[in-house]
Amino acid sequence: MLLPLESAQSNHLDFWRNILTTLKTVTESASELGKEAKESVEQLGRSAGRRLDAARTETGAALHTAASSVRTSGRQGSEAIDNLATGAADRLDATASFVEDHDLRDAFAGLRRFGRRHLAGSLLAAAAFGFLAGSAVRRATHTCKAVSEGTQA
Repeated sequence: MLLPLESAQSNHLDFWRNILTTLKTVTESASELGKEAKESVEQLGRSAGRRLDAARTETGAALHTAASSVRTSGRQGSEAIDNLATGAADRLDATASFVEDHDLRDAFAGLRRFGRRHLAGSLLAAAAFGFLAGSAVRRATHTCKAVSEGTQA
């Protein structure tokens, strides 16, 4: 037969065992959710990258088509129009080539180089962007909260 003190100690130990088991289960569940979220984010990134590459290719092709159309139309007009059209078509071709040759990684590398060269301005711009984004989120959540409170009334 257990004495009251031994019974209390046994209950106390069972209580802590239950808490530790629950914490272990919660930790394992959180770890699994973290892995699943990471995989989802990676898939989203790959999918967005593929779509961006496809859009970049389509944009380049459309610009090349526009350049060809401008050249064709320019040749049908006078010499002055032909010169202007040829110049515009050349610029469109150059833009198309730039779009096709530079991907998102190049853009981020360029932003990093710019940020290093203009550190103070970049920090000021980042702070302004953060402030504006925070204000927008606060307004949006405030608006959502006001709407939900209005529908509950």
